[in-house]
Amino acid sequence: MTEMRIGLGVDLHPREAGRPLYLGGVRFDGEAGLAGHSDGDVLCHAVADALLGAAGLGDLGEHFPEADPSYEGIAGLDLLARVVALLAERGLVPKSCDLTLLAERP
Repeated sequence: MTEMRIGLGVDLHPREAGRPLYLGGVRFDGEAGLAGHSDGDVLCHAVADALLGAAGLGDLGEHFPEADPSYEGIAGLDLLARVVALLAERGLVPKSCDLTLLAERP
């Protein structure tokens, strides 16, 4: 039987005028973005955090700390790709993902 792992990821950022809004790697023009050290893409961050949790590899902040200037402004899709690569190094492959996004806008 194939081993199944389940992770739960949650991310929350306040809105910040003057920043672009990214959700799942998609830019939404005309909307206030989300504050953060990275691009603030809560959707990608939550998925990446869930994958790390399922793999028993800690959380996003452990692997991509805000104190490290090399991650400033990094795209959520790039973080997600790096997490998938970390899993692949351990022989783990995500099979499915179920997402719920709660937002007042857009």
